[in-house]
Amino acid sequence: KASKSRKAVVDATLNWTFPLNFVEIVSGDGEKVYRQKINLNNTTAFGKQKFKWPVDLSNKKWIRIEAWDVAANGAYTPMIWLE
Repeated sequence: KASKSRKAVVDATLNWTFPLNFVEIVSGDGEKVYRQKINLNNTTAFGKQKFKWPVDLSNKKWIRIEAWDVAANGAYTPMIWLE
């Protein structure tokens, strides 16, 4: 079944103590989970930055963002249901 493309941009402002390692944009279609990993290991300690990442939400039902630092501490948004 073909579907229309649902291009979007994830817009997030992150604050951190330890340098970041990566962000994952996690989404799902009800059957599979998809992960888009974005390398952020060029960040330094005690930072704040606004990021914008393109995503394709075709056939996706939900999305969330996970941010991980070099000390393996993670933070994530709640699941956002897409209409």
